[in-house]
Amino acid sequence: KNSKAKEETPGEFLQEEEKPNEADQLKDDLSEEEAATLPEYNIIRKQIGDGSYTIVIIANNEETRILHFLNVQGELQYKSVFVKETNRLKIINTKGEGIVFNQVIG
Repeated sequence: KNSKAKEETPGEFLQEEEKPNEADQLKDDLSEEEAATLPEYNIIRKQIGDGSYTIVIIANNEETRILHFLNVQGELQYKSVFVKETNRLKIINTKGEGIVFNQVIG
């Protein structure tokens, strides 16, 4: 029944279903404007520079927010982990440097 209902209801129904609500695994692209509203964003930008990155939300739950920063080729360059309870931000360079930032912010 479910697949038939999806076929009969194109567009809006599918779009709503594809957007999880505060789910653990979002895997959703974030625009620069949306990213700029996050408390950790300015510090991340200072650490990784002004390069052109695709920002992907990997997880966003009560405890943590994990972002991946992909270069124009779609390769993972940086990963940020923001622990909400303690305001600790870790920024990891996935191309060899390892942790480039690990401090409490705010």
